[in-house]
Amino acid sequence: MLKIVSVLALCYLSIVLIVMIPIGLQNADQRHNELERKLVLSLSNSAAIAVYVNNSEIANEVITALLLHKEIDAVLITGKDGVSFSSNRTLLDEETLWQTANQYPLYSPSNRELIGTLYIHNNEQALQSSALEQALNQVLFVVIQFLVTVVALIIVFERIIGRPLTLLSRTLYSITPGKVETIAIDQANRENELGVVVHSVNSFIESSRQAIERERELRAQIEHWEQYYRNLAEQDILTGLKNRLGCEKYVQRAIKSSQYIALILVDLDGFKQVNDTYGHAAGDMILVQIARRFSKLLSKNNLPGVVGRIGGDEFVIYLVLEQQDDLMLADVATQVIQFANEPSLYNQQEISVGCSVGIAIAPSCQFEIEQLVHEADQAMYSVKQSQKNSFHFYQPDTLQ
Repeated sequence: MLKIVSVLALCYLSIVLIVMIPIGLQNADQRHNELERKLVLSLSNSAAIAVYVNNSEIANEVITALLLHKEIDAVLITGKDGVSFSSNRTLLDEETLWQTANQYPLYSPSNRELIGTLYIHNNEQALQSSALEQALNQVLFVVIQFLVTVVALIIVFERIIGRPLTLLSRTLYSITPGKVETIAIDQANRENELGVVVHSVNSFIESSRQAIERERELRAQIEHWEQYYRNLAEQDILTGLKNRLGCEKYVQRAIKSSQYIALILVDLDGFKQVNDTYGHAAGDMILVQIARRFSKLLSKNNLPGVVGRIGGDEFVIYLVLEQQDDLMLADVATQVIQFANEPSLYNQQEISVGCSVGIAIAPSCQFEIEQLVHEADQAMYSVKQSQKNSFHFYQPDTLQ
């Protein structure tokens, strides 16, 4: 409670200082200007007579009367005929001094013609000091009033509300969000404002619990669908293999912890004839079965890599290697051809396809997936142009 009061008092004092001091300074300046005008009004006739009759004694009385006020530090009485009386309590150059002074006209006591000027220079430091003192006195008075009011309010607040709210806050700290817990209220406070607060808090606790449960359910659904669509974007719907995007993401992760990446590009031979003869359902069945065989090939040989389908009848097998092993790649390619050639049964009819395989390999440090796919495609195309149902390694000197 004392912290709250201290903060409030500090904030209030800051606001008072920000608002009242400028206003106080402005009011003090206005009071001084008004006082100065009254002094001039009462002494201008005497100053005019001093100029009119060239009487230094009268002029000195006027100057002395004005300098009795500490806010005024210099006075000059001049006439149009060259008469001049002055007193200067500053160290400023007189030519500069009178340029910044307030000027008041002096009129002849006989015909009211302009006969001279009264210059009054203000002591700015004294003006500011006086104005600031008045403003601070006003601020101090307001702050004392505020503190007395706050102390009285604290005493009343502590007796009527503070103690029950303290008990309420302790109970609130012990409540765990999401659990079925409410705050108990004694009979004495059940019908008053504290009882209303407790009832509102209990309603809020129940609403919060329900909201937390709904939020958990919603978050679980969102995570489920995010994962579903993330997998869908990287997965071939028909075969369940990785699609082109899924393979590329796998390879980008794999190159960080491997020495070489090998690509076995498989293009089925005779697949169009299967679709034309038996229908697309038969073609889909062939693709699904070959996808399963290629996946089993990796697990059977305990090879790190991924199988994907990147086109209608095109499959890829990316292998993550620690060293370049052409013999192992040739053996895997031979098994790929064997698995692709295994007949599949559709409507009690055996259907067979072949495949052409291109192999390319690249160091992980110089890996570019588009270049590797291009090289494997060239090697596969050379098989298509020759005997099919075989494999070729990419040879940059012979495959252009």
